[in-house]
Amino acid sequence: MLEPLDDNRWIFVTGKGGVGKSTTVAALGRAFARRGERTLVAEIDAYSAMEDLFDVDLGEGAITEVDDSLCALKLDESECFIDTLSRFVPSRRVVSRLVDNRVARVFFDAAPGGHQCALLDKLWEYLEETVDGSHRWDRILVDLPASGHAVTFLGVPRTFEDLFRVGPVAERAGQLADRIANPDETAVCAVCLPEEMPVNETIELETKLWDRLDRGLTMAFANMMHRAPLGTQQRRSFDRLLSDLDRDELLSSAITTQPSQQEVVERIIAGNVLALDWHDRDARYLNMLRNELRAPVSEIPVFYESDGGGVVECVTDYLLGEREESLDSIAS
Repeated sequence: MLEPLDDNRWIFVTGKGGVGKSTTVAALGRAFARRGERTLVAEIDAYSAMEDLFDVDLGEGAITEVDDSLCALKLDESECFIDTLSRFVPSRRVVSRLVDNRVARVFFDAAPGGHQCALLDKLWEYLEETVDGSHRWDRILVDLPASGHAVTFLGVPRTFEDLFRVGPVAERAGQLADRIANPDETAVCAVCLPEEMPVNETIELETKLWDRLDRGLTMAFANMMHRAPLGTQQRRSFDRLLSDLDRDELLSSAITTQPSQQEVVERIIAGNVLALDWHDRDARYLNMLRNELRAPVSEIPVFYESDGGGVVECVTDYLLGEREESLDSIAS
Protein backbone atom coordinates (compact mmCIF):
# COMPACT_ATOMS: atom_id res chain seq x y z
CA MET A 1 0.00 0.00 0.00
CA LEU A 2 2.97 2.32 0.55
CA GLU A 3 4.58 1.64 -2.84
CA PRO A 4 3.62 5.05 -4.34
CA LEU A 5 5.76 6.66 -1.62
CA ASP A 6 8.82 4.42 -1.94
CA ASP A 7 10.97 7.03 -3.70
CA ASN A 8 9.90 10.08 -1.67
CA ARG A 9 11.94 11.15 1.34
CA TRP A 10 9.84 14.31 1.91
CA ILE A 11 6.13 13.59 2.37
CA PHE A 12 3.46 16.23 2.97
CA VAL A 13 0.01 15.11 4.14
CA THR A 14 -3.10 17.27 4.10
CA GLY A 15 -6.87 16.89 4.25
CA LYS A 16 -10.06 18.58 5.34
CA GLY A 17 -10.38 19.05 9.11
CA GLY A 18 -11.76 16.02 10.94
CA VAL A 19 -10.90 13.37 8.33
CA GLY A 20 -8.15 11.69 10.38
CA LYS A 21 -5.20 13.45 8.73
CA SER A 22 -2.94 13.48 11.79
CA THR A 23 -3.82 9.87 12.65
CA THR A 24 -2.82 8.86 9.12
CA VAL A 25 0.45 10.81 9.39
CA ALA A 26 1.23 9.08 12.70
CA ALA A 27 0.45 5.66 11.21
CA LEU A 28 2.62 6.35 8.15
CA GLY A 29 5.44 7.39 10.46
CA ARG A 30 5.14 4.19 12.48
CA ALA A 31 4.91 2.11 9.30
CA PHE A 32 8.12 3.51 7.81
CA ALA A 33 9.92 3.20 11.15
CA ARG A 34 8.80 -0.40 11.51
CA ARG A 35 10.41 -1.06 8.13
CA GLY A 36 13.65 0.17 9.69
CA GLU A 37 13.64 3.61 8.07
CA ARG A 38 14.77 6.56 10.21
CA THR A 39 11.61 8.66 10.25
CA LEU A 40 10.81 12.16 11.51
CA VAL A 41 7.20 13.30 11.87
CA ALA A 42 6.97 17.10 11.89
CA GLU A 43 4.05 19.25 13.03
CA ILE A 44 3.71 22.89 12.06
CA ASP A 45 0.34 23.66 13.65
CA ALA A 46 -0.06 25.41 17.01
CA TYR A 47 -2.00 22.41 18.32
CA SER A 48 -0.05 19.16 18.66
CA ALA A 49 -1.98 16.02 17.75
CA MET A 50 1.15 13.85 17.89
CA GLU A 51 1.53 14.28 21.63
CA ASP A 52 -1.68 12.31 22.15
CA LEU A 53 -1.22 9.92 19.24
CA PHE A 54 2.37 9.04 20.20
CA ASP A 55 1.93 9.63 23.97
CA VAL A 56 4.96 11.97 24.17
CA ASP A 57 5.66 15.55 25.21
CA LEU A 58 6.98 17.65 22.33
CA GLY A 59 8.97 20.73 23.23
CA GLU A 60 9.05 23.58 20.72
CA GLY A 61 11.70 22.80 18.14
CA ALA A 62 13.06 19.78 20.01
CA ILE A 63 13.27 16.39 18.31
CA THR A 64 11.69 13.78 20.58
CA GLU A 65 12.28 10.05 20.27
CA VAL A 66 9.00 8.15 20.01
CA ASP A 67 10.23 4.66 19.26
CA ASP A 68 13.02 2.84 17.46
CA SER A 69 13.71 4.73 14.21
CA LEU A 70 10.80 7.14 14.89
CA CYS A 71 11.04 10.72 16.17
CA ALA A 72 8.60 13.64 16.27
CA LEU A 73 9.07 17.39 16.12
CA LYS A 74 6.84 20.41 16.66
CA LEU A 75 8.19 23.47 14.86
CA ASP A 76 7.71 27.03 16.07
CA GLU A 77 7.37 29.40 13.11
CA SER A 78 8.97 32.36 14.95
CA GLU A 79 12.10 30.35 15.78
CA CYS A 80 12.26 29.05 12.22
CA PHE A 81 11.98 32.61 10.95
CA ILE A 82 14.94 33.68 13.11
CA ASP A 83 16.97 30.67 11.95
CA THR A 84 16.29 31.48 8.30
CA LEU A 85 17.17 35.17 8.71
CA SER A 86 20.36 34.14 10.50
CA ARG A 87 21.53 32.47 7.33
CA PHE A 88 21.51 35.82 5.54
CA VAL A 89 22.46 38.13 8.43
CA PRO A 90 25.92 37.52 10.02
CA SER A 91 24.90 37.86 13.68
CA ARG A 92 22.04 35.95 15.33
CA ARG A 93 21.94 38.69 17.99
CA VAL A 94 21.30 41.26 15.27
CA VAL A 95 18.57 39.04 13.89
CA SER A 96 16.91 38.72 17.31
CA ARG A 97 16.94 42.49 17.78
CA LEU A 98 15.59 42.98 14.29
CA VAL A 99 12.73 40.53 14.88
CA ASP A 100 11.96 42.15 18.26
CA ASN A 101 11.78 45.61 16.70
CA ARG A 102 8.15 46.70 16.54
CA VAL A 103 8.44 48.43 13.17
CA ALA A 104 10.38 45.55 11.63
CA ARG A 105 7.88 43.04 13.01
CA VAL A 106 5.02 44.86 11.27
CA PHE A 107 6.95 44.55 8.01
CA PHE A 108 7.75 40.85 8.54
CA ASP A 109 4.16 40.02 9.47
CA ALA A 110 2.92 41.84 6.39
CA ALA A 111 5.31 40.00 4.08
CA PRO A 112 3.34 37.28 2.22
CA GLY A 113 4.27 33.86 3.56
CA GLY A 114 7.52 34.77 5.30
CA HIS A 115 6.97 32.50 8.30
CA GLN A 116 5.65 29.64 6.14
CA CYS A 117 8.70 29.87 3.90
CA ALA A 118 10.89 29.75 6.99
CA LEU A 119 9.12 26.59 8.19
CA LEU A 120 9.73 24.90 4.85
CA ASP A 121 13.33 26.09 4.86
CA LYS A 122 13.86 24.53 8.29
CA LEU A 123 12.27 21.26 7.21
CA TRP A 124 14.57 21.16 4.20
CA GLU A 125 17.54 21.60 6.54
CA TYR A 126 16.46 18.46 8.39
CA LEU A 127 15.99 16.70 5.06
CA GLU A 128 19.56 17.50 3.98
CA GLU A 129 21.14 16.87 7.40
CA THR A 130 23.82 14.16 7.32
CA VAL A 131 25.51 11.94 9.88
CA ASP A 132 28.75 10.19 8.90
CA GLY A 133 28.12 10.98 5.26
CA SER A 134 24.54 9.61 5.14
CA HIS A 135 21.22 11.36 5.49
CA ARG A 136 20.10 11.44 9.10
CA TRP A 137 16.47 10.87 8.05
CA ASP A 138 15.21 8.39 5.49
CA ARG A 139 11.76 9.98 5.66
CA ILE A 140 10.36 13.28 6.87
CA LEU A 141 6.57 13.42 7.10
CA VAL A 142 4.89 16.81 7.49
CA ASP A 143 1.41 17.17 8.97
CA LEU A 144 0.23 20.05 6.79
CA PRO A 145 -2.58 22.53 7.50
CA ALA A 146 -6.07 21.63 6.26
CA SER A 147 -6.36 21.19 2.49
CA GLY A 148 -7.90 24.65 2.02
CA HIS A 149 -4.54 26.19 3.00
CA ALA A 150 -2.12 23.47 1.87
CA VAL A 151 -1.63 24.64 -1.71
CA THR A 152 -0.97 28.22 -0.58
CA PHE A 153 1.52 26.94 2.00
CA LEU A 154 3.40 24.77 -0.50
CA GLY A 155 3.39 27.57 -3.07
CA VAL A 156 5.04 30.13 -0.79
CA PRO A 157 8.64 29.43 -1.95
CA ARG A 158 7.72 30.11 -5.57
CA THR A 159 6.02 33.34 -4.48
CA PHE A 160 9.20 34.38 -2.66
CA GLU A 161 11.33 33.53 -5.67
CA ASP A 162 9.16 35.75 -7.87
CA LEU A 163 9.11 38.49 -5.23
CA PHE A 164 12.89 38.77 -4.72
CA ARG A 165 13.93 37.64 -8.23
CA VAL A 166 17.69 37.78 -7.53
CA GLY A 167 19.99 37.23 -4.58
CA PRO A 168 20.41 34.47 -1.97
CA VAL A 169 16.78 34.60 -0.76
CA ALA A 170 15.43 34.15 -4.27
CA GLU A 171 17.94 31.37 -4.95
CA ARG A 172 17.03 29.48 -1.78
CA ALA A 173 13.31 29.95 -2.38
CA GLY A 174 13.69 28.69 -5.94
CA GLN A 175 15.49 25.57 -4.76
CA LEU A 176 12.72 24.90 -2.25
CA ALA A 177 10.02 25.46 -4.85
CA ASP A 178 11.72 23.11 -7.32
CA ARG A 179 12.05 20.41 -4.68
CA ILE A 180 8.37 20.64 -3.68
CA ALA A 181 7.24 20.62 -7.33
CA ASN A 182 9.28 17.52 -8.18
CA PRO A 183 7.09 14.41 -7.64
CA ASP A 184 10.16 12.18 -7.92
CA GLU A 185 11.53 13.71 -4.72
CA THR A 186 8.56 15.08 -2.79
CA ALA A 187 5.17 13.48 -2.12
CA VAL A 188 1.93 15.32 -1.47
CA CYS A 189 -0.81 13.11 -0.04
CA ALA A 190 -4.43 13.79 0.81
CA VAL A 191 -6.63 12.14 3.42
CA CYS A 192 -10.40 12.26 3.10
CA LEU A 193 -13.55 10.57 4.30
CA PRO A 194 -15.88 8.84 1.83
CA GLU A 195 -18.36 11.70 2.02
CA GLU A 196 -19.44 14.38 -0.43
CA MET A 197 -17.61 17.45 0.93
CA PRO A 198 -14.23 15.81 1.73
CA VAL A 199 -14.21 13.97 -1.61
CA ASN A 200 -15.02 17.11 -3.60
CA GLU A 201 -12.41 19.07 -1.66
CA THR A 202 -9.77 16.41 -2.41
CA ILE A 203 -10.58 16.51 -6.13
CA GLU A 204 -10.39 20.32 -6.01
CA LEU A 205 -7.08 20.08 -4.14
CA GLU A 206 -5.45 18.09 -6.91
CA THR A 207 -6.74 20.55 -9.51
CA LYS A 208 -5.22 23.45 -7.56
CA LEU A 209 -1.91 21.59 -7.20
CA TRP A 210 -1.68 21.26 -10.98
CA ASP A 211 -2.68 24.89 -11.47
CA ARG A 212 -0.37 26.39 -8.83
CA LEU A 213 2.55 23.96 -8.56
CA ASP A 214 2.40 22.10 -11.87
CA ARG A 215 2.14 18.77 -10.05
CA GLY A 216 -0.60 16.60 -8.62
CA LEU A 217 -1.11 14.39 -5.60
CA THR A 218 1.17 11.42 -5.07
CA MET A 219 -1.63 9.41 -3.51
CA ALA A 220 -4.85 9.78 -1.54
CA PHE A 221 -6.21 7.86 1.42
CA ALA A 222 -9.94 7.25 1.77
CA ASN A 223 -10.15 6.94 5.53
CA MET A 224 -12.73 5.21 7.75
CA MET A 225 -14.23 3.03 5.02
CA HIS A 226 -17.05 0.84 6.33
CA ARG A 227 -16.63 -2.87 5.83
CA ALA A 228 -19.40 -4.96 4.30
CA PRO A 229 -21.05 -7.02 7.09
CA LEU A 230 -21.88 -9.76 4.58
CA GLY A 231 -19.95 -11.45 1.83
CA THR A 232 -21.10 -11.38 -1.78
CA GLN A 233 -23.04 -14.67 -1.62
CA GLN A 234 -24.49 -13.82 1.79
CA ARG A 235 -25.64 -10.46 0.49
CA ARG A 236 -27.55 -12.02 -2.39
CA SER A 237 -29.46 -14.17 0.10
CA PHE A 238 -29.97 -11.18 2.39
CA ASP A 239 -31.33 -9.04 -0.47
CA ARG A 240 -33.83 -11.78 -1.32
CA LEU A 241 -34.93 -11.87 2.32
CA LEU A 242 -35.19 -8.09 2.45
CA SER A 243 -37.39 -7.98 -0.62
CA ASP A 244 -40.09 -9.75 1.40
CA LEU A 245 -39.84 -7.30 4.33
CA ASP A 246 -40.82 -3.68 4.86
CA ARG A 247 -37.42 -1.92 4.95
CA ASP A 248 -38.75 1.40 6.28
CA GLU A 249 -40.67 -0.31 9.06
CA LEU A 250 -37.57 -2.29 10.04
CA LEU A 251 -35.43 0.84 10.32
CA SER A 252 -38.02 2.86 12.21
CA SER A 253 -39.23 0.28 14.70
CA ALA A 254 -38.63 1.17 18.34
CA ILE A 255 -36.43 -0.90 20.67
CA THR A 256 -38.42 -2.30 23.56
CA THR A 257 -36.97 -2.97 26.99
CA GLN A 258 -37.66 -6.69 26.74
CA PRO A 259 -37.67 -7.48 23.02
CA SER A 260 -39.18 -10.68 21.73
CA GLN A 261 -37.15 -13.11 19.66
CA GLN A 262 -38.76 -11.72 16.51
CA GLU A 263 -37.83 -8.16 17.51
CA VAL A 264 -34.24 -9.21 18.13
CA VAL A 265 -34.05 -10.77 14.67
CA GLU A 266 -35.59 -7.62 13.16
CA ARG A 267 -32.99 -5.43 14.85
CA ILE A 268 -30.17 -7.64 13.53
CA ILE A 269 -31.61 -7.35 10.04
CA ALA A 270 -32.01 -3.56 10.43
CA GLY A 271 -28.40 -3.27 11.61
CA ASN A 272 -27.17 -5.12 8.53
CA VAL A 273 -29.30 -2.89 6.31
CA LEU A 274 -27.67 0.23 7.77
CA ALA A 275 -24.16 -1.28 7.57
CA LEU A 276 -24.68 -2.22 3.93
CA ASP A 277 -25.98 1.28 3.19
CA TRP A 278 -22.82 2.80 4.72
CA HIS A 279 -20.65 0.36 2.77
CA ASP A 280 -22.45 1.15 -0.52
CA ARG A 281 -22.20 4.91 0.09
CA ASP A 282 -18.48 4.61 0.81
CA ALA A 283 -17.97 2.54 -2.33
CA ARG A 284 -19.66 5.21 -4.48
CA TYR A 285 -17.41 7.96 -3.13
CA LEU A 286 -14.30 5.79 -3.38
CA ASN A 287 -15.07 5.11 -7.02
CA MET A 288 -15.68 8.83 -7.54
CA LEU A 289 -12.21 9.56 -6.15
CA ARG A 290 -10.61 6.94 -8.33
CA ASN A 291 -12.38 8.22 -11.42
CA GLU A 292 -11.56 11.90 -10.83
CA LEU A 293 -8.02 11.79 -9.40
CA ARG A 294 -4.90 11.05 -11.38
CA ALA A 295 -3.25 9.79 -8.18
CA PRO A 296 -3.77 6.27 -6.81
CA VAL A 297 -6.28 5.97 -3.94
CA SER A 298 -5.88 3.57 -1.00
CA GLU A 299 -8.67 2.86 1.44
CA ILE A 300 -8.30 2.60 5.21
CA PRO A 301 -11.14 0.84 7.06
CA VAL A 302 -12.87 2.02 10.22
CA PHE A 303 -11.14 0.79 13.39
CA TYR A 304 -13.10 0.83 16.62
CA GLU A 305 -10.53 1.58 19.30
CA SER A 306 -10.99 3.52 22.52
CA ASP A 307 -8.01 5.86 22.02
CA GLY A 308 -6.09 7.52 19.22
CA GLY A 309 -2.92 5.55 19.86
CA GLY A 310 -4.83 2.30 19.42
CA VAL A 311 -6.24 3.49 16.10
CA VAL A 312 -2.73 4.47 14.94
CA GLU A 313 -1.46 0.95 15.69
CA CYS A 314 -4.36 -0.63 13.77
CA VAL A 315 -3.85 1.64 10.77
CA THR A 316 -0.10 0.99 10.85
CA ASP A 317 -0.67 -2.77 10.75
CA TYR A 318 -3.11 -2.33 7.88
CA LEU A 319 -0.74 -0.11 5.85
CA LEU A 320 1.97 -2.74 6.20
CA GLY A 321 -0.37 -5.58 5.23
CA GLU A 322 -0.11 -7.12 8.69
CA ARG A 323 -3.83 -6.85 9.41
CA GLU A 324 -6.45 -8.37 7.16
CA GLU A 325 -9.61 -6.28 6.98
CA SER A 326 -12.06 -7.41 4.35
CA LEU A 327 -13.61 -4.53 2.45
CA ASP A 328 -15.40 -7.03 0.17
CA SER A 329 -14.23 -5.61 -3.14
CA ILE A 330 -15.38 -2.15 -2.07
CA ALA A 331 -14.27 -0.54 -5.31
CA SER A 332 -16.33 -2.85 -7.51
